Amino acid sequence: MPWLQVDTALGGTQPEQLEPLLEELGALAVWFRDAGDEPLLEPAPGTTPFWSATIVSALFPADASRSDISAMLTPILPGMQLRFSEVADRDWLGEWQQSLRPLRFGENIRVIQAAGTGSPADADKSETEIFIRLTPGLAFGTGEHPTTAMCLTWLESQRAELRGQTALDYGCGSGLLAIAALKLGASQATATDLDPQALLATRQNSELNACATRLSCYLPEALPEMQHDVLVANILSNTLIELGPALNALTRPGAPIALSGILSGQADEVCASWSDWAALRVSQRIDDWVLLSGNKHGITGT
Repeated sequence: MPWLQVDTALGGTQPEQLEPLLEELGALAVWFRDAGDEPLLEPAPGTTPFWSATIVSALFPADASRSDISAMLTPILPGMQLRFSEVADRDWLGEWQQSLRPLRFGENIRVIQAAGTGSPADADKSETEIFIRLTPGLAFGTGEHPTTAMCLTWLESQRAELRGQTALDYGCGSGLLAIAALKLGASQATATDLDPQALLATRQNSELNACATRLSCYLPEALPEMQHDVLVANILSNTLIELGPALNALTRPGAPIALSGILSGQADEVCASWSDWAALRVSQRIDDWVLLSGNKHGITGT
């Protein structure tokens, strides 16, 4: 049977205010998407991020009353324009599961959403490919954002250096990068994030990938005082600048380093702020995002 879809574009209004109203009116599904072309950056701890202009869509049975929907929503959001359209019936669940195809990074990394098809066990068929099963939950880091994708590609390039080493994933989100480091040969990994729900997601994902015993999770203030052999930090440029001295103390001399979450116009400032203890350069670029990589100086920086 057909369905009735309702779309409306919001300005500064938070879209979650609209969701319970739509459900009360009988919406069977409600979802949000960007009304422009705005990147969704790392959310603040404990928050669910939204774009500054969001399109809210809802799916109703075909016989839902358009006038009732308009009458309920218009007084709450004056001036809001609703667009109604008929949508043909489809195998929604099947299409959603089909969309969860393995994502490929570099030559040999495959990331599989936990509800999708494929299995990390498939890696046994290849001496080079690694498969990572992921349930991101509310944590940042599914591999689809350019900053995460570049970090995964960089980690693959460090496969020889990772073997038997310790890796630090600072700003771990879903734990994807820490798990990738372990799958690529690291003996131990440390993951840290400001958000406790990110640490929960990281622990769950490490269990899905049979590496929980080799991955330790901490809030930043609880990190043990130790130097790691490899550092990857996918956070924002201002935070990378602020945390530079602390990250320097957490890495050994000569350690390979990758920093992302940086726009191209911010790269020089980040490189300069780290120059006392690391030589970094732009090594990857996707759209306006860049990855800085290099090595910590051979002697401890100041």
